[in-house]
Amino acid sequence: MFRDVSSCNTYNYGDALYWDARYMQEQGGAFDWYQRYSSLRPFVRKFVPTSSRVLMVGCGNALMSEDMVKDGYEDIMNIDISSVAIETMRRKYEYIPQLKCIP
Repeated sequence: MFRDVSSCNTYNYGDALYWDARYMQEQGGAFDWYQRYSSLRPFVRKFVPTSSRVLMVGCGNALMSEDMVKDGYEDIMNIDISSVAIETMRRKYEYIPQLKCIP
């Protein structure tokens, strides 16, 4: 009835340690999990005014928040389970007041 998954190569995506280790290995890189902002832009612009406060949940090291600021968005809060990702984003966007990062 139950499948034995002990031999499967699975990851615990809900574990901060998993993500911290992953982002430490990928230093300097960026990855957009779903789509790049350029693909989502028509939908985002249609439903989210640039003056909206945006919460980017699970931001990781994606460029979407940066691209949204370049497109005129004024207030984006990035949060992530990984303190490594958040610290990287905080350093990278230190001088962009429209982007905030909290663990």
